[in-house]
Parts: sequence; C-alpha cells; structure tokens
Amino acid sequence: MTTFRIRRPSQDDAQAVCDLVAACDTEDLGAPDVVLDDILDMWSRFDLENNVWVVEDTDSALLGYAFLEEDSDEKLFSYGCVLPAARGRGVGAALVAALQARAAQLCSESGITKRLQSMIPTLCEDAVQLFEAQGFTPVRYFKRMAIRLNTEPAASITPDSFTIKPFIKGRDEQAVYEAYIESFADHWDFAAPPFEKWVEKTQLPSFDERWWLIARNSSGDVAGFALGRMREDLLFIEQIGVRRPFRGRGLALTLLQSLFEESYRAGQPHISLGVDTANPSGAYRLYEKAGMKPDYEISIYEKVLQFPSE
Repeated sequence: MTTFRIRRPSQDDAQAVCDLVAACDTEDLGAPDVVLDDILDMWSRFDLENNVWVVEDTDSALLGYAFLEEDSDEKLFSYGCVLPAARGRGVGAALVAALQARAAQLCSESGITKRLQSMIPTLCEDAVQLFEAQGFTPVRYFKRMAIRLNTEPAASITPDSFTIKPFIKGRDEQAVYEAYIESFADHWDFAAPPFEKWVEKTQLPSFDERWWLIARNSSGDVAGFALGRMREDLLFIEQIGVRRPFRGRGLALTLLQSLFEESYRAGQPHISLGVDTANPSGAYRLYEKAGMKPDYEISIYEKVLQFPSE
C-alpha cells in the first residue's frame, strides 16, 4: 500500500526541504552541504509548478525532494534525495519516474532529443542501483575539495601587470560574463547561459560583491575571475576561470589564495569548491597545490531521451 504522495512545493516548504537535504547530506556525504538561502536562491530560478517535487507521508512529513533544471535546449539537469529513514519504500523510484516523465514531456513539446542528467553521491549504492536500473549511465565524476584555515594564510602574490579587485555591481556584469563564457568554453558539457539568466545571480539577496574577485591586465581587460558565495558554514567558490591568453601566469592560484585571505579575515576559515576530476586544465592539481583536500565524490548519471519519446 502506498504510504506517501507526490506534490508540488510552495515557498512554505523551503525550510523543511532544507532540513531534508541536510539530513541526506549528513547520511551520504558526512556533513550538511546546504543552507536555507541555497534553497531559496534555487527556487527563485525554478519553475515550481512543473519542475520541482516533494514527497510526503500521511502525516505531511517530507520524505523526498527532487528538481529538474532546463540547462539548455538539449540538456536537463536534476537532483533528488530521500530521507534516510524512508529509503526502501519506493520514494526514490517515484521521484525518478516524475523526473523522467517531465523530461519526456519537454522532449515531446520541443521536438528535441534531451539528455537527462542527475547528480548522486558516488558511494550511495541504492541511488546508483536505482538509476542504473532505469537506464542511466555514469558520464562524469566531481570531487568536492575543501580547506580549513587554522592560521592566517600567506599573502598572495599577484603576477606583474595584473590587479585583483572585487566585482562592482552595475559596471562589471557584461565583461565578467564574456570572460566566463570564454574561460569555460572548452569545459566538459558546457552550455553558455543567456546573459539575462547568468546575471540573475548578482540580483539575489545573498549576493555579495566581496566574494567575486576579478583579475585585470594593465589595459583593464578581465583576465580571470573567482566567483564565491558566503554561506553560514563556509565560503563556497562556484567558479574560477582564466581566459586562454592569460593562462600559465599563476592567476588562478592567486585568485584562489586571495579568496582564502578575504574569507579568513571575515572570520570564515572553511572554504569549499567542486572540481571535475577529468578537467584537462589541471584544476584538481591546482587546488591540491593550494592545500585543498577531497571531501567526497559526486557522480553525474545520464540518460538520453529520443524524440519522439517511446
């Protein structure tokens, strides 16, 4: 007998979803990796009526959560989790079915073949088995790297003819966006977002210019950037990029170390980021050189939905 139901969330569910994801993170990753602002920021961009689901039991307690994000015309990204105490009851299977049904609908409506991706902890065996049974296959692996600064970090040394300054809202959006597109163009599965969508992150209540550092050359051109977001428990570095003409000069390491310094001075010694383990740029080695260590690994699983969907 089914003892749960799937429904669409409302903003009133945000804290309960945050608590659910934190419980799953603790079980699967060893520690929570989410705060309420993360959920609210994501939901401000999501279609809650069509692309987000929660599962609750007969007492209205949340058991599961999933979302689907339309990354590009042909790629869909998803995430889901099930409360540890509720696993083995079919909640995960119900969420995966909802994700696939929505993906098939988008495929049919657009007439475009879609790749549905989902992110799961590599060591979460029940999730691995569930996705593989549904025809998903692993396509990439990412490490979460972290460092805790127990003492003040050494001062970074900026390469000659470059400066590193914080982002200025209302002035730097277009230049940093263009540098971001150029820097990540050769990364695995990169899909360039429209400027209007990309710039939304600078308009979120949680956005703080201090954690976006921009490297410029002597002509004032953006050479590289490190884009971070301060949370209650850590500084999370979302992206570090250096434009191809300026690579090989130590800018990425300098940007990283500059954020270390700023975070330590702000009283936050814990810093984290995610890295593609197969990134040909050598990013993983860069982060190791800076003293960061791997915390855990995430797998990206993928399934191709052909049009017309069968």
